[in-house]
Amino acid sequence: MRLLIVVLVLLGLVACNQPSQSEEQLAVNRSILEDQVDKPTVPAPEKVTFTAKISVPNQIKPNEEFVSEATLENLTDNDLTILHAARVFYFKIKDKYGKGVNTFAMEDVGIYRPLQGQGKITEQYIYKLKTPGFYEVSAIARFSVGEGDNKKDFEVESNIASFEVIPLRRL
Repeated sequence: MRLLIVVLVLLGLVACNQPSQSEEQLAVNRSILEDQVDKPTVPAPEKVTFTAKISVPNQIKPNEEFVSEATLENLTDNDLTILHAARVFYFKIKDKYGKGVNTFAMEDVGIYRPLQGQGKITEQYIYKLKTPGFYEVSAIARFSVGEGDNKKDFEVESNIASFEVIPLRRL
């Protein structure tokens, strides 16, 4: 009798350690259901196709003309034709309080211009400031690519470059 109990217990243990077909089928069904359930999706970020940067001298004298240079770069390998106003870039100069100190007007004519893959367009802006102090300059490239329903407008802002108009006595 003891032997029979021991054999039954051993058979029970072996049977418990092996999954039944219904447990295996449940696992398969769960896997199928998980694949069919709509999972929340996060839209892929739009691929960055352009970048802009600006450079300016670190220091200038009052009433001295200086050059801000902005560059638009096509980060793709595709050759494009862009449409823009009289120039690609709009330049902004602000004082240390964030107040705009330059007026930048541009004719809104349509100019088509090629921009090669991995190519660059560079424009310069010449300006002069009377008042010593710290200033910031940045530029925004505004242009379109394509035509009609396939036209896409772009506005690419450059970094902000800081510079100082130094008093004449500090020279």
